[in-house]
Amino acid sequence: MMALAKSGASKASAAIALLLFAAFFIGESCYSYTQKSATSDEPVHVADGYFSLAYGDYRFDPEHPPLLRMWAALPLLFDNVTADTRVMDTTLPDRWAIVDLFNDAYRFLYKQNDADRLLYQARFMIVLLGVLLGVLMFAWVKEWLGFVPACVALAMLALEPNIVAHFSLVTTDAGLTTFAFGAIYFAWRVCRQQTRWNVAGLCLFCALSVASKYSSALLYPAVIVLLGLSAYPFRRLSVQAAATTVAMVLITSYLGLWASYGFHYTPSADASWIYSLHDNPYVAERVPGLTQIVRIVDRFHLLPNVFSEGFLLGQAKSQSRFAFLAGQFSETGWWYYFPFAIAIKTPIALLVLALAGVVIAVGQRRREPLPLWFLVVPIAFFLAGPMQSNLNIGVRHVLTIYPFLIMLAVLAASRLLGGSLRYGQWVAGALALLWVLEYGRVYPHPLAFFNTFVGGPSQGAKYLVDSNLDWGQDLKTLKHWMDERGVAEINLSYFGAADPAYYGIKAVYLNGSPGFVPPEQLSVPKLPGYVAISESNLSGVFLDERRRAYYRPLQSMTPVATLGYSIKVFWVERAW
Repeated sequence: MMALAKSGASKASAAIALLLFAAFFIGESCYSYTQKSATSDEPVHVADGYFSLAYGDYRFDPEHPPLLRMWAALPLLFDNVTADTRVMDTTLPDRWAIVDLFNDAYRFLYKQNDADRLLYQARFMIVLLGVLLGVLMFAWVKEWLGFVPACVALAMLALEPNIVAHFSLVTTDAGLTTFAFGAIYFAWRVCRQQTRWNVAGLCLFCALSVASKYSSALLYPAVIVLLGLSAYPFRRLSVQAAATTVAMVLITSYLGLWASYGFHYTPSADASWIYSLHDNPYVAERVPGLTQIVRIVDRFHLLPNVFSEGFLLGQAKSQSRFAFLAGQFSETGWWYYFPFAIAIKTPIALLVLALAGVVIAVGQRRREPLPLWFLVVPIAFFLAGPMQSNLNIGVRHVLTIYPFLIMLAVLAASRLLGGSLRYGQWVAGALALLWVLEYGRVYPHPLAFFNTFVGGPSQGAKYLVDSNLDWGQDLKTLKHWMDERGVAEINLSYFGAADPAYYGIKAVYLNGSPGFVPPEQLSVPKLPGYVAISESNLSGVFLDERRRAYYRPLQSMTPVATLGYSIKVFWVERAW
């Protein structure tokens, strides 16, 4: 292992490795996302990013900070995009935030513009953040273990299905994963050598994180703990240096947050249109303590109005949200939801290697203590936070732990490949083959990945739905299936935000269809005929008991097709 760890490489070799990674990652991501319709959240993300960037109008969706959305929307500034901010001018802020924005996001993407053209451009910008994550990981592993382990890290990153899935979609999960990893990497560098550039890197990535997603709040205690450990007991930093670095991080993050809103308190040029969700009974009843804090923050303009009020709204909504886990339903979730989701949605080889990496790092803690803490502490914080939440809708909420799992896995892989263990290279080869086979089985549908422990992606719906499997992304696959079989019209219960008509799907809309389908257009199925139903609707997680019971007979039928692992198609002769 030591010989492998010390193996060096020229700058040319490093550049070639990174270019090969970038080409592969971009290629696999772009091919995958061009096969997919919009997921449930993407229309809102794209619309908000464009409104914020093009007009300096941050009213569209307060539930996320604007930076990543504006990054995704950057290419749209050079496109012929139709948008109208006046739609919000005559709408009450509270109603807009809770009701209207989803319908207008649908109209923006599917009625006013060419949805796929906008989506592809925005998704590509998120793919680039995946490339940046690869560069950061390569740099860290190369400094820590050497060139060959750094190349192994790139291979693992490029074949991790959760990474590929979410770095191919316009969401905030992927961007925060990159920025949080960058912050921890530069914190590690600061603790090894406190240069102004390392401190600047730490401050920059922390500022990018807080301007990207509210859950970045979990990053700050992790950084403080790591700097504190480096000061005492490891004495890599002086207490004064650690405290000064923390102060600089907090100041630059505060300024960076304001900068992301253009240093404007109000969400738009209309000074009279502000969010006052702290006065909304729905919000105040769910989070009374936080409501009072936000009321004070807003009164003294301590934070941009849309940021503080959006955080409050998100916390209120997360107190109760329908969730599904292995046949169970809950409105407040389960503490073990995320550990369970990680266990079944992560490649088995990565799980095995990451656990082995922890054992190895613990064994080396006396000789080299920092790597263990810098990998385990972020995982602990980014996992513990969601485990305390009632919001159990997807492993994407703990996506930030995956780069650190890969780092631990690389440590174990370097031990296997280093020749210090008998048959180590054979074990590494077997794990690599298992990883490639599991990933290859699901691609180009990485969002639907489930490992062999539960039977693979075809069995995933028994355990998890929503953004773990069915996020509304497979309308294109459905249209292709219909065209191949000459199916002109289909009975459809679709969970998602994309417009079936945009993809040329003629549908009889059933219960559980998206909100943009008027109630009067909902119908009973035309039978005999094909019935296509999203796995999330078939599970019944977001349906009331009456509609769950209505679709329950389908669960005992054998589908004629399963499309992208997220839509089941049944041939039905008569009403069930």
